[in-house]
Amino acid sequence: MHTDVGNTAVGSKINGKIAPLVSELGNGDEVEIIASKTQTPPAAWESLVVTGKARAAIRRATRVAVRSQYAGLGRRIVERLFQRAGLAYVEDKLTTALPRLARASVEDVMSAVGRSELKASDVARAMYPDFKEELAAARAKKKAESSASRWFNLKRFKPTRGNAPDPIGPPAIPIRGINSDLPVRFAPNGGAVPGDRIVGILNPGEGITIYPIHSPSLSEYEDVPERWLDVRWDDDGPPQRFPAQLAVQSANSPGSLAQITQVIAENDGNIDNIRMARRAPDFTDMTIDLSVYDLKHLTAIIAQLRAKPVVAKVERVNG
Repeated sequence: MHTDVGNTAVGSKINGKIAPLVSELGNGDEVEIIASKTQTPPAAWESLVVTGKARAAIRRATRVAVRSQYAGLGRRIVERLFQRAGLAYVEDKLTTALPRLARASVEDVMSAVGRSELKASDVARAMYPDFKEELAAARAKKKAESSASRWFNLKRFKPTRGNAPDPIGPPAIPIRGINSDLPVRFAPNGGAVPGDRIVGILNPGEGITIYPIHSPSLSEYEDVPERWLDVRWDDDGPPQRFPAQLAVQSANSPGSLAQITQVIAENDGNIDNIRMARRAPDFTDMTIDLSVYDLKHLTAIIAQLRAKPVVAKVERVNG
């Protein structure tokens, strides 16, 4: 029971007040643990706990969660390959083919594909010995190149609204957030929020990185179209926050930082980090990492900041 509580803990209250989970307790303190079914213990907690049993439980829970995420990603990659190749994916057929893949279970296979340790084409060949890898790879590459070209054309020439799945070919992979069943992270500089047109880049051993299609960083992947994934926002479920970044130039005057942070707080934005640099005696450049619900939410915050006299310039960063 205690392990179950620890595996789902997201916060705590001590004597009725919200407090960090690492808070030191005093005699007579009343503790309430706030839990979520979608939570898994962060690996960093291993250095915080006291007992060896707790450390082992955290390591075990982390391994299970990571394995499940990669297996989910691998399954989507395999199913999409089968759809492109016009093959029927049958779980029983894969179970029969496990010895050819030197894997003990279907989940082992899917996890290996998700980690890029095993190719989806190897799975197809194990299930269908007549599978022509060269032909399928050529078709997949042609489609990936077409997809990459389409994303870049959209970025450069044809801005669109929404994120409807592509009606041609396999459905796009739905992206919910970092607390999902997929190993997902967002572009390190700028992030991505619902409302952005997005593309996924598959990074071996790391999962999917989500970029807005207008991100300059995507040019680094033009020569590897096979790593591009069609993704879309999943609108189901409760609202979540997503990472974004703002570049703000403000007057170097007393209270300017307070005004900027107040605008973000009043608009229900959450500040994760602020970096400041003095570029001139009378102006300060800030890079603000924040989390918002969607593009509309972020746009409202930017508009409110621009209305402040102490703000000379504010732009969204697209890494």
